[in-house]
Amino acid sequence: MNSFSLPLLAIVLWSVFSCSQSQKSTELKQAGTTLSNEKNRLTMKIDGREWSADREIFGSYHFNEALGPGLINIAGVKGDPPNDQPFNINLYNTSGPGLYKVAIAQGAKTKIHENVCQLAQYTPTNYLCGGLMLGNQLSVNITKASKNPQIVEATFSGTIHCVEGNTLTITDGKFYYHENND
Repeated sequence: MNSFSLPLLAIVLWSVFSCSQSQKSTELKQAGTTLSNEKNRLTMKIDGREWSADREIFGSYHFNEALGPGLINIAGVKGDPPNDQPFNINLYNTSGPGLYKVAIAQGAKTKIHENVCQLAQYTPTNYLCGGLMLGNQLSVNITKASKNPQIVEATFSGTIHCVEGNTLTITDGKFYYHENND
C-alpha cells in the first residue's frame, strides 16, 4: 500500500464503524432503550452487610417460554469456587415493569412456576437460603424490562430462611442488566 491509501483505509474503516454504531443506537432508541456505559450489577445488603456480585451477572425478560411462562430472571455470583455465593430471583407470569412478590412460607408445599429467591453457600454450613424448600418473602420492583435487547432493572428487599434455621434480611437490593453491556 502506498502512503495515501493507509489514511484513506483508516477513514473508510472509521466511517463503517461509526455508521454501524449509529445504526445500533438508532435501533435501540426505536426499541425504547438507549445504550448505556453503566456496568451490569447486582448489589444488596444482607443483615446490614454489603454484598455485591462480581461475576456471572445476568438478567432476562421473557427470554424463552420453555423456561417458564413470562419469566424474569435476576442472577449473579460473588466470590470464587468452591466458596462462591450464587444468588438468583425467578419471577413467573410477569407482564413487564411492576411490583412482584416472592411469598413462599417456611415448609410450604410449592407449586411449579412459583416466584422464588435463592442464595447458595452463604457460609459452608449455611449452604442454602431461600429456594423452593425454605421460606422466602421478597418484594421485587421491576422498573425496566425489555426482550430485545434483553434489559432488566429492579430493586428488591425481604427475607429468606436458611438451612441453619436463621433468617437473612435483604435490604437495598439493586439490579441492573443490559445485554449490550456484557
